[in-house]
Amino acid sequence: PVIRKMAYTLLITILLSFFLIFCLVYQILTIRKQRHIEAIRQEFLHTMIHELKRPISTLKMCVSFMGNEQMMQDEESKQRILASSHNELDNLTSYFSKLRDITLSEATEIPLVKSDFSLRELMEECIGKQNIPADKDVKIEIVGNNDLKIKADRMHISNIVCNLLENGIKYSRESVTIRIDYQQRTDELLQISIADNGIGIARADQRYVFDKFYRSETAKDKAIPGIGLGLSYVKLLVEAHGGTITFESTEGEGTTFTILIPQTDGED
Repeated sequence: PVIRKMAYTLLITILLSFFLIFCLVYQILTIRKQRHIEAIRQEFLHTMIHELKRPISTLKMCVSFMGNEQMMQDEESKQRILASSHNELDNLTSYFSKLRDITLSEATEIPLVKSDFSLRELMEECIGKQNIPADKDVKIEIVGNNDLKIKADRMHISNIVCNLLENGIKYSRESVTIRIDYQQRTDELLQISIADNGIGIARADQRYVFDKFYRSETAKDKAIPGIGLGLSYVKLLVEAHGGTITFESTEGEGTTFTILIPQTDGED
């Protein structure tokens, strides 16, 4: 009889206990998430500072060189310094462009300036922009000879291709071959594939490849430069065009990225 009389009170007590347990678990998960975000923030700031040191140091050296009239008389050295300055300024511009676009919450917020242009010509420009390390043998080839005309934002497509080529070079061994293939499919989709025979992506890292600021343990262990924005930035630009990006990778064998971008006639 006592238990029957207290049944209502016991039920409320049990419900409150479950509620308190839920609140406790939720609080623990929130604290863990905040710690994870703080760790990502600290790592990003450390990496960003490290990445910005190099171009700033190079530009300071270039300015000092230009202040020396005697050294400026050497035409070969002057051209080499100017080339280094342009290269580091391009790197800085690339970093800030990524940071600007990556802060937008939706891909649809990225403004597109579409135009008709030659895709092969753009590919060749992107290959020419690559900074090949002296200790690597890099071969980049374009599959097919067709001069395909496409309609898209030329600057963004260039950024997409350049980022994927840069990754293919960075995440590779001493010798790497990168193959660029493209075609206009019958379903009015432009398909671009960029394949390399680099170090590949570990299975444990593949689910995080397009996450902002994520860097694999392999990249950290090998001290490969980067701020963890390249692939998330590429995905954002592809989605801004209404397209998709996928990849296949085998650790130790290489990676292939495939991009599909609609080429249907319609309003921009």
